[in-house]
Amino acid sequence: MTQQLSPATPDLDEVSQWGLVIEGFQNTNRKLHKAVAAAFSLDPAEAETLLRLVRSADRRKPMAVLAREAAFSTGGVTKIADRLAKRNLAARKPCADDRRVIYLELTDAGAELAEELRCLVSDVVRETYIDVLGAERAAMVAQAMAELREANAAQ
Repeated sequence: MTQQLSPATPDLDEVSQWGLVIEGFQNTNRKLHKAVAAAFSLDPAEAETLLRLVRSADRRKPMAVLAREAAFSTGGVTKIADRLAKRNLAARKPCADDRRVIYLELTDAGAELAEELRCLVSDVVRETYIDVLGAERAAMVAQAMAELREANAAQ
């Protein structure tokens, strides 16, 4: 059973605080993944990859950068790229300046689906996160997580 926090109980031990953060994230993320799978037949890694590509310049990123940013292994990104290519959503493109670099780039069909995905994710995030916490608290959580990302980034 999840422990309920009131504004008057900030003195939970560290493990309980962290547990609540993780449980809140996992429950919310589970709803998001379920909606994405139902609408697009994408697994979480495929959806994350498409969202990263659609938000990037030229709708592409080096595969090694995708792996690092999304905390995937390079082999994991290769498998994701294979699945997206099989569905004609993305294609591998060599870098013109450095033959060691391979980009994963959205196809036109992939860009269209990724924009639809982005809209769905926005709706689900609004419903399960922003509407629950309110815009100001949701922004505070996002800022806190950005600070944690930077403070604890792998060196």
